[in-house]
Amino acid sequence: RFCIIYLIFAEAFNEMSTFQKVVSTWLSRRFPAELAVPGDNVGLTVSALREVERGGRATVMLCVDLTEQVLADAVGNHHANFIVTYSPMPLNPLRALNSEDVQGRIMLKCAANAVAVHSIHTAADAAVEGTNDWLARSLSSGIISPILPHSELIDAGHGRLLRCANHMCVSALVERLKKVLQLGHLRVALNFIVDDNNMKKAMESCFVQTIAIQVGEGSDVLRHCQSANVFITSEMSHKDVLLHNSQGVIVILTGQSNIERAYLRHLRQGLQDQLAGSDWDVKVKCSLLDRNPLSLV
Repeated sequence: RFCIIYLIFAEAFNEMSTFQKVVSTWLSRRFPAELAVPGDNVGLTVSALREVERGGRATVMLCVDLTEQVLADAVGNHHANFIVTYSPMPLNPLRALNSEDVQGRIMLKCAANAVAVHSIHTAADAAVEGTNDWLARSLSSGIISPILPHSELIDAGHGRLLRCANHMCVSALVERLKKVLQLGHLRVALNFIVDDNNMKKAMESCFVQTIAIQVGEGSDVLRHCQSANVFITSEMSHKDVLLHNSQGVIVILTGQSNIERAYLRHLRQGLQDQLAGSDWDVKVKCSLLDRNPLSLV
């Protein structure tokens, strides 16, 4: 009798599950909100009033920054029903919702077009198999541990320390990082003075084994790591780069949003696989208009 009741309840629950609930629930389990930095606006921030019919087609769009251009493309060209954005939208709670503010315009257009929005931000940074975890595993085999472990969730927390199975030269690390992130350039500060003409030779002769990683502006997390040979982060202030160099640490900067955008390409396939057996015909895409606003010239 219990089994029959359970099956009836499970079937009823599945029938009640909407498309946005299925996607948002999976994201919330993958990137628990309790991992986010306090005050970070993660989770389902815009809910769609009109749902995708069961058995119908649905599109999930992934982006780092939900700009007006990204949204216009997602709605007009891809008929998106759900947007996963790395950076929160809105960034902070709004006191008013109007078209005079860019965040207001974006949220109003999402509501008008029945597009749900879910932000993963620092919850993804800290999660198991999240952004920092993924990047560490992509660089080398070895032992990976959080720099700032979460008090309750095992293996979760901010930052990752990678103890590589073998030493590797800095030039090999740089080339591997560029390949993983699909970047042509990185900024590297060695822990000794070298001119540009001798940079390549210097990186080839410098070997490291412990790498500390933190997506975003990483100084606040990385300063807690005393054993790393290399710090990899998106951005760091000039004074902090000099400070870490003076402590014998090599600093590699990827540029803001480049790690996050590469991770979304990885996440796209995982979400596509997860939704393959759902009650909807789902396509998961990364926005082609979501780009780093800064260019090298």
